[in-house]
Amino acid sequence: MTLSRRGLLSALAVGSVGSLAGHNAVALLSDRETMETQMTAGLVDIVVEYWRDLGPDGPDLTAPDGVGDGTTLAGHVEDLSTGAPVRDLFRISLPQDRGGTNNPARIWLWADCPEATTLGELLTVTLSYSDADGRAGSTIASGSLRQVADSLREGVRLAESPPVDESGCIADELFILAEYELAAYVGSESVALPLDIRAVQCRNTDGTLNPFSASDTEPCPPGYSCDCCWMIGKVEVDTELEVGETYSFDEGLAGYGIEVTAMDGDGGVAFTLTTDEETPLLPLCAVDVKGGPEPYEHYPRSADAFGFDTTDLDGTTDGLVYTPVNDNNGTNYGISNIVVSVCAPTLSDGSCPAPLTQLARGGGRP
Repeated sequence: MTLSRRGLLSALAVGSVGSLAGHNAVALLSDRETMETQMTAGLVDIVVEYWRDLGPDGPDLTAPDGVGDGTTLAGHVEDLSTGAPVRDLFRISLPQDRGGTNNPARIWLWADCPEATTLGELLTVTLSYSDADGRAGSTIASGSLRQVADSLREGVRLAESPPVDESGCIADELFILAEYELAAYVGSESVALPLDIRAVQCRNTDGTLNPFSASDTEPCPPGYSCDCCWMIGKVEVDTELEVGETYSFDEGLAGYGIEVTAMDGDGGVAFTLTTDEETPLLPLCAVDVKGGPEPYEHYPRSADAFGFDTTDLDGTTDGLVYTPVNDNNGTNYGISNIVVSVCAPTLSDGSCPAPLTQLARGGGRP
């Protein structure tokens, strides 16, 4: 039996198993402490307003849900559920001077690293230009929360046209749409993406002047948690595995499978964990390989490793995992099934998610 993501939600919502996937998870575009960078000449004031969780009718531009603090993009999304996208709209505008006009400026966006969490790896974020009705235009940054932060670490000048002119300047307002979607997540973590936005006046300044040039630009570290070794799927091997082929789980989490990268006879295999386009990967925690009447051979992850192929497991030979040895002839049994476990955080009650498959009867670990 293969359990779909919808089925997984139902399974986790039953009884006292724990929080359902994505429930109580919080993703924030939140206020951040003042950046400890050298202030740049030419910085001008801006106003950032936001509308949370847009509906089909778009925002009421006369009634924003909130206003940013200084130059900080502020907003939040709470209680995300798997497969239920959420959209926030931000309006960036320039205050008028005494003459009733705006001082044209170039707008720059920068991100700090989020706290390292599995949620930050599995939460997909897309920042794009938008019109006033919340219709997305071209993309500014997209990927996991961490990947989006990485792409903005050096500062990015917003340059959509219109409303940006040929000099990269805006004189009125600019809209940004933030879209969030959570998939295949089990846990109860929270995470924040601190974003900072600044405006540099166009008059008498270089168009390439980056107000974040003195900021920290180190890549954000991966944030996977391996509090739980979550057994998510089994591949039954009825015919000999072939290098380059992908095999979906026969039992377990839909969308996942293995792509064979090497073979040694019919008792040794190396592979990479795969998913469909909608399901982000969780790193391997362990692989159990069954063959013959003997117990499974167990291969745990290497300490502090968060990888997606068998080269990141302890006890492998060039990434190959093997069945037990047949004492009668000294060779490995042929593979009968492969059971895969991945790293996962704990649920809100501190427990681990229930396994989605199990080791074959009479085939426990040594």
